[in-house]
Amino acid sequence: RFIQLFCLIPLAVITLVNRFKGNDLLYNGYGRWCPQYELLSDNEFISLSYEDRQKVTRPSSQYLFTMLAAIFMVVDVAWMFAVWSAASVGTPTQPKGRDKILRPLIIFKLFVINFFPVALVVYGIIKTYNSRANNYGCGNVPLLYDPDATPAFVLFSILLVTYALELLVFPTIATNKIVKFTRGHIASERYSTQKRGERLEMCLGGLMKCFSVLLNNPNLGGKELKNKGELKDFASNLMGFANNDTKLDIVLSDMYIGAKMLARVQAERRLLAIQRLQQTSNQKKTEREDKDNIVEAPTGDAVEGATKKDFRSTLKKDGKRRSVLTLQTSERGKEYVVVEKDVLSSDNKNDVDVLKEVAHYSIYAEYVYWHFRLVAIEHFALGQEETRFLPSSDTTWDLIREKFSLTSIGLDESLLVYASFHSGLASTPYAVIVDEVKETVVIAIRGTISMEDWVIDLQYVPSPLDKVGDICGFDGKGRLCHKGVLTRAKWLYNDLKKYRILKQLYAEDSPYKEHNLVVVGHSLGGGCAQVLSLLLRPSFPGLKCYAYEPPGCIFDDEFCSKSKEWITSIVRGDDVVPRLTQPNLESLRDEFFDVTAQIKVPKIKAFYDVKTPCPDSQLVSRNANMLCKKAQVDRDTSFSEKLRVFRNERADKNRESTKLYIAGKIIHLVDTTGDETKYVPYWASRYEFNQVVLSNKMLSDHSVPPLVQILKNLKLDETHEVLVQDQVIVNDEEEEEEVRVFICFSNPHGKISFIVLIFCFAAWITNIWANQGCKFVSRTTIVTSPNGTISPGPGMSAGMWAYNLRECIDPNSCDFDNPNDLQESEFCQPYPLGLIEVDANTKAGRAFASLANFIGFIGL
Repeated sequence: RFIQLFCLIPLAVITLVNRFKGNDLLYNGYGRWCPQYELLSDNEFISLSYEDRQKVTRPSSQYLFTMLAAIFMVVDVAWMFAVWSAASVGTPTQPKGRDKILRPLIIFKLFVINFFPVALVVYGIIKTYNSRANNYGCGNVPLLYDPDATPAFVLFSILLVTYALELLVFPTIATNKIVKFTRGHIASERYSTQKRGERLEMCLGGLMKCFSVLLNNPNLGGKELKNKGELKDFASNLMGFANNDTKLDIVLSDMYIGAKMLARVQAERRLLAIQRLQQTSNQKKTEREDKDNIVEAPTGDAVEGATKKDFRSTLKKDGKRRSVLTLQTSERGKEYVVVEKDVLSSDNKNDVDVLKEVAHYSIYAEYVYWHFRLVAIEHFALGQEETRFLPSSDTTWDLIREKFSLTSIGLDESLLVYASFHSGLASTPYAVIVDEVKETVVIAIRGTISMEDWVIDLQYVPSPLDKVGDICGFDGKGRLCHKGVLTRAKWLYNDLKKYRILKQLYAEDSPYKEHNLVVVGHSLGGGCAQVLSLLLRPSFPGLKCYAYEPPGCIFDDEFCSKSKEWITSIVRGDDVVPRLTQPNLESLRDEFFDVTAQIKVPKIKAFYDVKTPCPDSQLVSRNANMLCKKAQVDRDTSFSEKLRVFRNERADKNRESTKLYIAGKIIHLVDTTGDETKYVPYWASRYEFNQVVLSNKMLSDHSVPPLVQILKNLKLDETHEVLVQDQVIVNDEEEEEEVRVFICFSNPHGKISFIVLIFCFAAWITNIWANQGCKFVSRTTIVTSPNGTISPGPGMSAGMWAYNLRECIDPNSCDFDNPNDLQESEFCQPYPLGLIEVDANTKAGRAFASLANFIGFIGL
């Protein structure tokens, strides 16, 4: 409708202006684009002979299309309002009879309103074909200009295309009926779950392939997508997640409202938990103060008269760890519990060392995305098309230190010794760097950028580690890992082995043989770093791994506990990637269904409410106005029954799956001010990330450059306080307004608006008539003969854009110089530019008349 309105308004303006100016007049059937067109000469600009009278015509067919299009626009927009109002009856999951209103409206749309686009398309095709068939009425003579090249024809063509697309609804309905009949009466393997999963996989792969081709960016990859099973597991999980077997009648508007309400429910839950957290914190603070007031007297050789302050200092020097009360989601992820966690403290040497290491190596996780390749091309003579940087075999270590330093990007004491920049399904860009400051060899792995990376991300089903463990030398029996990440880690392991990178670095004659090995990465690269570190650890027992914002489904529970010995993961705020696991998504979907079923107001009211920003101070009251309690949800509705069936189906399938978690020890960075200026790091549990948090920071918190700066600027032992606003109660005790179905001219807002509408409509129609008329004012003329004699002329009637032609009353006896023999004709003629000058008053009148038309239209 927006496209049609955008085309229809200028088309109507062009049509009206042409009519005002008389540019639509035909002479002997010829238009202005024909060389044969000659309406009147300049010296006969007032009168029209009887013969000319028969030749001049004004076609009405060209106005028919614009009128039908305008009527269709008005009627269909009114129908949309009616559907909008009818659809707002009841709640999203309780129709309350809205189908009885919607069905007649849809039938009216299909078989009455759709008559207009049918008529417009048929008329447009016939009109265009006939015009082109006879050279637009000009015969065999070349045209003065092509009518198809005018703006009016371009707008006309766009309108025709939109109307034709609308009519696809009929073959779509027919196809749908045929498919349903076929599924119901013909037993075919095509409609089995397996076959539908294969088709979904092909569709997803095809979309990703098309996306990569359209973008035409080598960095985004896509060349290795063969669509031969790469997305099989994800397609299967998606079918189960999106209730393939049981239809729940959830439409897009329900998804929007339900998701927004779920985000508010999560925010309210967190807010209330923070309030409980403050109460618990205050209680503990009071208990500590009571204990501090009772200070035992120092014994032994202690200085007499020691104070309470001295006693506290002793505790700090002894390495007393600070703690913080944090919110942790429950096992099911649907509520918060207050848990005491250890905060990284400057009094604890291990915390300080870990944080320094994490901050130091984060720059490698960032630079592996682009910086290392740019340096290799600009300074190390790597070709634009080359995908592997490897110094020649005869290059000595001294020469590597001299030629391949990363000083140009700020890493003064770091050397690039190897890099692969090929991105495929199995392969991934990574670099091997020697860090002479920390005396370590760093393997930095890139995160998600290309289409192939996204495919690997989506291969999150558990994969066994038995065979890999036997090859690499660790016990992987019964252990599970992220399938896609394992594929990448095995390629990295083999690539390092193929080019003997680590073997050379740790050879007897290598100056780096005593350096520790560190593996780092961000996002998908962090997950690959975790699994690669597992494969390399039997050969490098002192290896460390730092994973920045890794995926949340790497190892099974037991293996995650073992990996704390060498893996440290860093998660920032509400980052969604560490929380994206199949169980978390299942939980999010179930909670979405619960919240959708709890909505107790009409959808239209919920729609406007979720669009309005909701500050923390109004969360509780506004959510209470929109949602009923779970115990009050009607369980006898069709939606509730289908939801029970669906959950039973999913429960049976979920019992077979094993949950994967974030590996290693986890440092969680929490924004305590809300403006990303202060973060507190604490040692988190992997069970804290069993809920997808819907917030406006869930994507931005995954960015690696801000994370690097946060880690560098992090100050331990700062005092952090979370402030919670007092709740403002928003009462909604007014009587609920009756939702009325929209009816044209039903006068829903009282008589005042209706009176304004009548005046507006009358003014608009009057103004259009005044603009297109050529009899708006009468003007007298004076004829001056060559000898100076002055006599009255025939006079004329004129309008804004044209004047009225006069014709003979009696064609047999007519004197063109006698005004009494002439009368006004039905034709208007544009002002001849050479004879009549358009003065300032006329120009001002035209401008204000056009403005009045526009204001009148907007008013309507």
